[in-house]
Amino acid sequence: MSLFSLQALELLVEKVISSAAGPLSPGEAMRRVLECISTGILLPDAPGLLDPCEKEQTDALKGVNLQAREDITASAQHALRLLAFRQIHKVLGMESLPASKASARNRKRRRDVGEAGEGEGEGKKDKKEEATSA
Repeated sequence: MSLFSLQALELLVEKVISSAAGPLSPGEAMRRVLECISTGILLPDAPGLLDPCEKEQTDALKGVNLQAREDITASAQHALRLLAFRQIHKVLGMESLPASKASARNRKRRRDVGEAGEGEGEGKKDKKEEATSA
């Protein structure tokens, strides 16, 4: 049994994506939906999700109990943390993809420094000494 009805989920996603200033990539759209849920929009004191098909103001999630709403909010917050640390594969429930060569080149490398603290700086010092002595 799902916590959300498909209609409520579609309504939430449509409202979030349509409120964007311009077109979104699938990743940006997913992040935006998670951000919206993680703010607590589903909780009782929040604006909620009104059903546009009803004449009266009706919560589209009226069948979802408080504990489920809190669990969904906490799950969205956790998913956002995983996205921030490049762990989207865990959110999607799949194996991690191998790192591309481009992303490996963009990562900062640690400088190799010996036990005595000798490193790149000494080579530059030698070049300066050679220039002044010549």
